[in-house]
Amino acid sequence: MEPTILSREETHVIGITFTANVTEDLGKKLSATTTEALRARKSEIHHQVGEGEYLIQIYPDKADFDAAVDPFTTLIGVEVSSLADIPEGMVSHTIPAGKFAKVTHKGPETNLGETYGFLYGSWLCESGYDYAGFDFEYWDERYKPEQEDNEIDIYVPLFKYEI
Repeated sequence: MEPTILSREETHVIGITFTANVTEDLGKKLSATTTEALRARKSEIHHQVGEGEYLIQIYPDKADFDAAVDPFTTLIGVEVSSLADIPEGMVSHTIPAGKFAKVTHKGPETNLGETYGFLYGSWLCESGYDYAGFDFEYWDERYKPEQEDNEIDIYVPLFKYEI
């Protein structure tokens, strides 16, 4: 599994947000309830672009941050062409334009930690890049959470660090 390095344009997203950590909260809060809540309210979101959904994870600026125990902000939403008319109880977020590492996780969502472990545990350390404090997943028609043919695109923003 080798990430593709690519440039992306700015992307606007509107959706539902919550705070969680991976070990105790993320699975519970990002359960079918949250996903279904977004899907039930999609018709309220104007200016939608495409059918896919974004799961954006924004990490605190903390030197010893550990996603397993430290809480971070998560947003599940849809891409929009305009941030006008944000429905009540929802929030907006803009993914900045820039360079990203993209890898496609293949297999059940329960194995997703292995893909993130590869990205952050080995690849990023050896790549000469540093990450910019967030990442996101893109879910489209290939998203079938616990099926073997599930596919999730993961994007990690990158910047070159200077020694």
